[in-house]
Amino acid sequence: MLEWEILPALFPDLDEPGRWLPLLRRHAEILAAAPVQTTTVTGEDVVARHYAESLETYRLAGAPRRGVVVDVGSGGGFPGLVIAAVAPDVEVHLVEARKKRAELLTEMAATLGFDNVTAHGERAEEAGRGMLRDSASLVVARAVAPLPVLLEYTAPLAATGGTVAAVKGSRGEAELGEAEAAMAALACEHTGTEGMREEISGRMSVQLFRKTGPTPSRYPRRPGMPAKRPIASG
Repeated sequence: MLEWEILPALFPDLDEPGRWLPLLRRHAEILAAAPVQTTTVTGEDVVARHYAESLETYRLAGAPRRGVVVDVGSGGGFPGLVIAAVAPDVEVHLVEARKKRAELLTEMAATLGFDNVTAHGERAEEAGRGMLRDSASLVVARAVAPLPVLLEYTAPLAATGGTVAAVKGSRGEAELGEAEAAMAALACEHTGTEGMREEISGRMSVQLFRKTGPTPSRYPRRPGMPAKRPIASG
């Protein structure tokens, strides 16, 4: 079990822990009292599963201190709001299809004083054809969809040369093999898979992809189509 106080020691490269650690604890309190359910993780697992894993994802993805970060399927703000807390100069966009959750994200960002956060109550396919298209230096997603589907949600949001970071569990390697067609179609390449440190999670890893060029005009397809007919399925 991880305690709040251990986070600064686990992530010594993150500046001003005296500023961001209270923000993360306050976020947890707000989320626990919220009328909208965003997670089933409670009690002693919260620090590790939500906050340490979010920070580890950010670390493994290169921990950008500036630029645009997009969190797809943000839910309660993981890892997007966590990144906003530790990197106040990053412009963070939270994409959340469920309107009530998106409204909660907006309220939490305001309560926490995050002027670097914008929540978007829309599907990823819609966001990928809007103002965020080809814009982000980093796109992150966890527990959203199988990788061939997830890449169609995330890659259109990344700028050329940007990074897509997908948090995956035990099926990650199998999904990677299933996503070759999606990578080719969406102009991205796999650059590595990094396992989270054992003290944080012995089972989760972060698959990293680099966007090699602009998103082809046909992607993302209309809402619902990536899940119904994944690119990898032929």
